[in-house]
Amino acid sequence: MYNIYKEIQEKQKIVDFSNKDMIAEILKWLRTELTYTSNYIEGNTLTREETALTIEEGITSGSKPVKDYIEAKNHAEAFDYIVSLINEEKLSYEDAILKIHSIILNGINDDNKGCYRNIRVRISGSDAVLPNPVKVPYLMEEFSRKLNNKQEGILKALEAHYKLVEIHPFVDGNGRTARLLMNLILLRSNTLPLIVAPIERKRYISGINRRNTKGELLHYHKYMLGLLNKSMNLYIKMFGKAEETSSPLMTISGFAKYCGVPVTTIRYYLRIKKLEPYSYTNAGYMLFSVEQSETLIAFLINK
Repeated sequence: MYNIYKEIQEKQKIVDFSNKDMIAEILKWLRTELTYTSNYIEGNTLTREETALTIEEGITSGSKPVKDYIEAKNHAEAFDYIVSLINEEKLSYEDAILKIHSIILNGINDDNKGCYRNIRVRISGSDAVLPNPVKVPYLMEEFSRKLNNKQEGILKALEAHYKLVEIHPFVDGNGRTARLLMNLILLRSNTLPLIVAPIERKRYISGINRRNTKGELLHYHKYMLGLLNKSMNLYIKMFGKAEETSSPLMTISGFAKYCGVPVTTIRYYLRIKKLEPYSYTNAGYMLFSVEQSETLIAFLINK
């Protein structure tokens, strides 16, 4: 576990918070990516592209359930909220948690948004016994007090994520709120967010369940640090220098910005096969090179 932690620290030097333009570009990309991946874990049926269109273009109608589009819009707004708290000096974590949850369930379950549960709940597929609802306000007050008093850091973020899931203070939206809380603490610790890719869904849920039912603390931390390490590799590959080219590879939003066109224009030329990604990451994200802008501009001129 120590070796993984050291690897993450070394990678933080490559993609760090001193490069404001790079961080702004990463956060812009994460607004969609974390929305897609976090909602996917909870059963949202929108694809990555549909999630992007919902957030970037405001498209909230189509063949999927209306609730799925609202969830995408809400998560993006909740991500904007945690970004606004990165440099907040006196942060009340309990207030932040309630606000995150309120945004997550806005327009979906207005009666329970931003409110602790007053009923017993169970985690689907888990044998975990969750706290009695009577104890929830006290447990959350104690949990938040410890967060407020503890120095920011990676392990604090991972523990906060687990503890919120363990308490399960809400009727719905616990997982999404816990992941946003974890990434808020990481961002406040000058660490980029942890992404739980769709392919990791079963292992992620299993890792939490194993700690909750069997007390496997070490397994949980090793797994979550491994996810953070993979996330750092992704940031470096997408926003750092690529070995194959003399210039950085860009995400679709970064490429669109570089070319001075909307993201929808890039998606259009991809759809009609006039443009192809330079490469893909292991997780399937499209990457584009600076040189490809010449191809796109030629199409636009001759259109």
